[in-house]
Amino acid sequence: MLLALKNISKQYNKHVVFSQIDFSCDTGKVIAIKGKSGVGKSTMLNILAGLERPTSGQYIYQNKQMEHRSYNFLTKFRSSTIGYISQFSPMIPELTVLENISVPLWFEKEEDQKQQYMKQIEALSYLFEIEHLLHQNVKSLSGGQLQRAGIIRALVKNPPLIIADEPTGSLDDETASLILNHFTSLKVNGTTTIIATHNDSVSNHCDETYLLLKEGLVYAQ
Repeated sequence: MLLALKNISKQYNKHVVFSQIDFSCDTGKVIAIKGKSGVGKSTMLNILAGLERPTSGQYIYQNKQMEHRSYNFLTKFRSSTIGYISQFSPMIPELTVLENISVPLWFEKEEDQKQQYMKQIEALSYLFEIEHLLHQNVKSLSGGQLQRAGIIRALVKNPPLIIADEPTGSLDDETASLILNHFTSLKVNGTTTIIATHNDSVSNHCDETYLLLKEGLVYAQ
């Protein structure tokens, strides 16, 4: 087992987002978390990525308790373990596409390793058809192009766990299928991908689908 949530609850002041969530997954899986807008899909992903702490319950990653870890520990955890794809792919407006994609490499000390990551950027940019945009300012990109750049940025360091919040929301069907097929191909390396979505075509690409409801998290297929 790669990770598990046990009896997880999350609330802000008196607003309960969800309660008593149980979830686990193995390595080398692509998993969809479906649910209506506002039900807490993004919050659940943020807990898995160490961006938020649960109000109660346990988060276990590779047999390590995560819910009470320091923010410094969680920052290092995300840097070494998580490829986080947010819904809106925030970028630094003053930088080029390549410079934005390369942000995870800013503190990479090993030059040989950095060169390998740069080759990864080149290969993914070609695969996702934005290689001709790398030296442009991000302000010139469409929403779909920005989303692809954000996905590449999350994949640069070959993370073992990809957390993706509506990663195909701004993409046409053909490009979305290309991205999802790439997530599937990463299973060979033991990479696990957890996707929040409301889209049936996305969940149909996944090995397992869960529904996040007000009553809890339910296995769907």
